[in-house]
Amino acid sequence: MGHEIFKLSNETGTMKLLFEHHYQQKFMEIRLEAEAVIESASAVMELRQQWMSGLTSWHSPYKAIFDCSLLKIRPPAEHEDEVRQSFVRMKKLLEGFFLKKAVCFGISETDGAKLLPFDAFDSRETASANLGIRSARKASGSEDFRDKIQFQNHFRQHVVELSFTDPVKIEDKAQVAVLKSKLTNNLMQWHSSWSLLIDCSHLYVDPELQEQMERMFSFFNGFFMKKVIGYAPQSKDFEYPFTTYRSRHKAAAELEAEGLFSGADADCQSRKKS
Repeated sequence: MGHEIFKLSNETGTMKLLFEHHYQQKFMEIRLEAEAVIESASAVMELRQQWMSGLTSWHSPYKAIFDCSLLKIRPPAEHEDEVRQSFVRMKKLLEGFFLKKAVCFGISETDGAKLLPFDAFDSRETASANLGIRSARKASGSEDFRDKIQFQNHFRQHVVELSFTDPVKIEDKAQVAVLKSKLTNNLMQWHSSWSLLIDCSHLYVDPELQEQMERMFSFFNGFFMKKVIGYAPQSKDFEYPFTTYRSRHKAAAELEAEGLFSGADADCQSRKKS
């Protein structure tokens, strides 16, 4: 099956932007989850709202690099200027929320690059160089392990929740290093002790990598990590280098016993017994 195309007009669809935050280097990467076509000012508003939603953890100036390879901007001729002006207003608003500079890549003139208020480049490397940051990692689509890693920070409960957008197999040391790097980057936001809650529904860890994972967790113990708990393992036969429960509710209850999550914060759909 091909990508579902979200046609962003007044009548149909919404888009979803995906973010990767590089707090130490003070820049943010943005890409689209699926193909999107912008045809109206209201679609630009949707893009603006999505971008703003990704700024909840930013409280200082940042730069942005926008992968537009899945984006097309094709308004009717009579609405072209309206869309251009909507983009200009979007840029001005974002600059009021700590955006220093943004660049994009992967979009051609025929696909609407001229309507964007940011400089457009052919590749990630040239866009990164123009932004003045170290060359960003090369894109490798949905198969990129790093792209599948997601974190949700529950600051009030002192919990970092790790999940994966697609099934992953951790079966070499390089993947453990990537996970360690991305979690370390996420911890730039933390200034207190925390526990790690892992959604295992998409996770398999090769038994030979268990020791490597345990070393990674020991490393994070030095960065105020208190505990690691997983939930929803793919199979009862799978072994993980941490305690797991069948449901998120049970895992959250374990953290609740330490005064972290409350029952209302468990936010789970399954309440099966562990």
